[in-house]
Amino acid sequence: MGNFHVVADLTGPTGVTESSVPASVAERLELRPTRIVSIRIAGGPRERWPLASVRLSLGDNEVVTPCLIVPAGAALLGAVALESLLLAVDPLAKRLVPTDGYTMGAPRSVVY
Repeated sequence: MGNFHVVADLTGPTGVTESSVPASVAERLELRPTRIVSIRIAGGPRERWPLASVRLSLGDNEVVTPCLIVPAGAALLGAVALESLLLAVDPLAKRLVPTDGYTMGAPRSVVY
């Protein structure tokens, strides 16, 4: 798999777990699915779609996150990617805002 720098418009709807890209974009990016997963589509039906790992960067933040390869439609930024980037949706201002990460009682002596 090659390295690509892609600037894309991503929609960040609330309620979407995984990020997704249309199959045509996945093909150009040479994404390689690692498995097929069961997904419930808004409105009720279940389908099985390929899932790949993608490197996503936004500003100085970069993460590897799961990404569904969907038959068609818009590229979507899911909750897993948003949380990995420590971002949250501000629904009133319709923008992404920095947020804190949460964990269960990590020891205070750990310093990086």
